[in-house]
Amino acid sequence: MAALQELREYVREISELGAAAALAAWDQRTQMPEKGAEARAKVVGRLERLSFERTISSRMGELLAAAEREPGESEVDRALVRVWKRDYTRHRAIPPDLYQKFVETTTRAETVWEKAKAASDFAMFRPHLAEVVGLVREIAKLIGFKESPYDAMVEEFEPGMTVATLRPLLGDLRKELVAFLKELGRGTPPRELPAGDFSLDAQRAFCREALQWIGYDFAAGRLDDSVHPFTMGIAPGDVRVTNRYQASEPFSALFGALHEGGHALYGQGNDPALAWTGLTGGASFGIHESQSRFWENQIGRSLPFWRFAQPHLARHVPSLAQTKPEDIWRHVNRAQPSLIRVEADEVTYNLHICLRFELEVELLEGRLDVAALPERWNRAMVDYLGVTPPDDRRGVLQDVHWSGGMFGYFPSYTLGNLYAAQITEAAEREIPRFWDKVQTGQLTPIREWLRENVHRHGRVYLPEELVKRVTGSGLSAEPFLRYVRAKYGEVYGL
Repeated sequence: MAALQELREYVREISELGAAAALAAWDQRTQMPEKGAEARAKVVGRLERLSFERTISSRMGELLAAAEREPGESEVDRALVRVWKRDYTRHRAIPPDLYQKFVETTTRAETVWEKAKAASDFAMFRPHLAEVVGLVREIAKLIGFKESPYDAMVEEFEPGMTVATLRPLLGDLRKELVAFLKELGRGTPPRELPAGDFSLDAQRAFCREALQWIGYDFAAGRLDDSVHPFTMGIAPGDVRVTNRYQASEPFSALFGALHEGGHALYGQGNDPALAWTGLTGGASFGIHESQSRFWENQIGRSLPFWRFAQPHLARHVPSLAQTKPEDIWRHVNRAQPSLIRVEADEVTYNLHICLRFELEVELLEGRLDVAALPERWNRAMVDYLGVTPPDDRRGVLQDVHWSGGMFGYFPSYTLGNLYAAQITEAAEREIPRFWDKVQTGQLTPIREWLRENVHRHGRVYLPEELVKRVTGSGLSAEPFLRYVRAKYGEVYGL
């Protein structure tokens, strides 16, 4: 066991460097003054390089080899070796100078993206994105792949996933959802609640209260404002969330809070024994997204939730005091093609992901030039959703991910939707009076069930293995399709 202990001590150093880099990145997105951007890029790049060099060092190779000769008895010990061997093998193909350049480039690119989005000016962002895409393609080539450079990148977020698996999965899902959207067109659209001028401070207070309902521990986290909502696990006992607010309506902020809160509960629910081992976080980004989508959609967009939440909303937003829970439920479950992914309904949301997947594959395979991306984006929006973005801000610039080089991440959202539906069906079977608990605000038993079955395991299990442990079956789109057909069929009176 001496080899495993040495490995644990070594990876703790790497995890501590990661915590420092995460804190710098959180500050960049929330508090950093504009003129600090260039220096921050250098600082984050240096921290990430130090972590990277330790991950691919000869010392890491020696420790992993020794640990494999003395296999541990627990699942955590075996996962420790598996996860770090995977990272060691993948990352040692990338020269440290290239990795540091990638981190510095994406850190700068994110700052430029914020300005470009505010100005709705893709031309401002284009050279930075072109550099990021070039670096991602170079990294994919060094890591290696059998069929598509996209395979090398999506593996980082969803172990075992490939273009060959995603293309038919997303293609079939697109076909089913487009047909169902047409079917909803024959139903009765829910009445839309009138827009208003809703206090941002009132929205912040309501969102904070909602996070308390689901069990987010504010003694181990924060809620701050940002351009794009995100969750960041800094270190054990420090998992932070951010949100954004619109004066015209209060619901997107609530769902943003529930979404990020779902991510944060996963981080806060990791077994403390996993601290500083590199096994905290989630089994995959798709599994992580399942937790955010569970609280945002399966719970937050359910009628039982609004029967509980409406009186609380009325306290913060008195103008909605006379609005019935059923009216809110129908309002937040309208299905219609829209421009913005994060505000899309559950029927059309995955079409946004199908679009991004297609464009990402084209970019990395060299079939799409960055300069042509806005035109290609707009054409794809028409093909997938039947809408045309009026400007770059509501089109190609709406997401932060590409500025950070996160090619291969977007499919995680759809995988998360599918996993969430499967996990919900399992929870309904195993938690007595599941929806009665939601309707009375008794969300603690649900959170604890998730903590026991999903959260505490961190990265100990691969995603397919974890899903089978929780639900009894592997990844499937059928529970999600059952879910949207049942709910939206009721909303639209079909």
